[in-house]
Amino acid sequence: MKSLSKYIIGPTFQKGHLLLIVASFLFMAWSPVSVAEEAHEGAAHSFHRHHAALFIGNTQNDGSEHGLSVGMEYEYRINQWLGLGGLVEYAAGDFEHLLIAVPLFIHPYEDWIFTVAAGTEIHKKEEENKRKRDWLIRTSVGYQFQFGEKYSITPAFHVDFSEHETLFIYGFYIGLGF
Repeated sequence: MKSLSKYIIGPTFQKGHLLLIVASFLFMAWSPVSVAEEAHEGAAHSFHRHHAALFIGNTQNDGSEHGLSVGMEYEYRINQWLGLGGLVEYAAGDFEHLLIAVPLFIHPYEDWIFTVAAGTEIHKKEEENKRKRDWLIRTSVGYQFQFGEKYSITPAFHVDFSEHETLFIYGFYIGLGF
């Protein structure tokens, strides 16, 4: 199995660099200084400033190709309506895609979430068996079901618009607010 680093940076990227980036992200996300909670103005419940979630779902294109999708998403809530974050998602099956994007989260009403993300998609060019990188825009909608004070499950539907195709992704997130 080939390293994910070759998809992201290229063949000269070291595995240690990728591990350092991931470890730094996890340290910043779960550090005691970042644990904060703020109440909605006029709302009976509160939201967490930080939310991390694992995604599992299905990706399919305009045709009949589809593949299992797994990913990770992080959101920092700026206020009760807006959040900014990062996401990494990998789809494999009839095709192979790696998505890295920066999403803007919009929370218009209660637990509804709308997302607009800009990012890059790395995929195989079938005819040349080479990797190609395309810019993409992702739009999505989801509804967050809260469990306890920290946990959530969010069914979501995404549409990715890139230069070479449109992808439809549906699945759910298992999240942790902190």
